Amino acid sequence: MAGAIGGIVSPVPPAPRIWLAAVTLAVMLGFELAGRPLNLPQNRRLVPQDVIRRSDVEGPLQFGFEMGTGVRTFMPTALPHALVVIVVLLGGLGPGILAGLGFGFGRALMPLARARHGDPAGWDRLLARQLRLVGRLCAAAFALTAITVVARQSGLM
Repeated sequence: MAGAIGGIVSPVPPAPRIWLAAVTLAVMLGFELAGRPLNLPQNRRLVPQDVIRRSDVEGPLQFGFEMGTGVRTFMPTALPHALVVIVVLLGGLGPGILAGLGFGFGRALMPLARARHGDPAGWDRLLARQLRLVGRLCAAAFALTAITVVARQSGLM
C-alpha cells in the first residue's frame, strides 16, 4: 500500500520529498536512539502465542506474515513507520513490496530464533536483559540505511 501511495506522491519534485523524508526520519530516529520511541498509530492486537508454537518453521513464518502485513501487530518501535516514510516519499511500488517482504521476514526471525534456541524461557530472559541494546542497534542500523537512501536520492552518493 505504501508503494502505491508513493506512486501517487512521485510527481512531486524530488527536493521537497527528500527534505520532508530527511526531517521526518531525523525526528523519528532521534526518539528511537534516545530510547523513547514515538507512540504512532498501529493495530494493537498481538498474534496469539499458539501461532508461534505450532511448529518450528511454519509458526514463526505465519507470525512474520501477520506482523508484516499489519493484520495483527503491536510495535514497540516507530521504525516500521519510518520505513513507510521512506517508501512513500522516496521509494515506489517495487521498493514498497520489498520493504513489506523484508519487514515480514524480519518479524519472523525473532520467534524462529526463539523456537530454535532450545530453551525458549531462557531466550526470553536473555532478550529482556538486552532489549534496550537491541532496540538501539536496530535504530542505528536503520539510521545508516535511511541516510544512504536519502543520500542516493539527493545525488550525494
